[in-house]
Amino acid sequence: MESDTKLKELSLYVAEKSKEDPSFGATKLNKILFIADFHFYGLTGKAITEAEYVHRDKGPAPRRMPIILENLEAEGRAIIEERSSWGYKQKRLVPLKGPDTSSFSGDELSFVDAVITFFSSYNATDLSLWTHKLTNWLSTTEGEAIPYPSVFLMYDLPVEKAGIDWAREELKRLQATAG
Repeated sequence: MESDTKLKELSLYVAEKSKEDPSFGATKLNKILFIADFHFYGLTGKAITEAEYVHRDKGPAPRRMPIILENLEAEGRAIIEERSSWGYKQKRLVPLKGPDTSSFSGDELSFVDAVITFFSSYNATDLSLWTHKLTNWLSTTEGEAIPYPSVFLMYDLPVEKAGIDWAREELKRLQATAG
């Protein structure tokens, strides 16, 4: 599955880039991947990994992340290190071998780097609480997939009447061409 391969390699990439971040663990990894994938989709119409993300109690996470982590360990490419961080148990992906970034464009990797940098001062709790305010997480329930087009609903932003009118006309046009 191509999305598994890309998710695996991007997970290693993020973990490698975050090795000096004491707050980096599984929760932060999941949030960085979610934010990068969804925002890149919002900008380009294509997600970086195309992995399916689901609603989890600590916020969005790739559905197949447990399998991805298990495979990375079985392949000897990473270990999951458990440590204590601020009184919480942190599960940290530690790469033993670097990621294969050949399936990513320079724009994709630059975008992920920007997401990592932007959220470097956030810990897992901060990121979880932040994602719990996102409309696309709030509109789903435990285990339910969060569709990529919901990126346009992520933030509860005001829309001007002209935007609503345009959307209604565009919907009518699309319905007319589909029918």
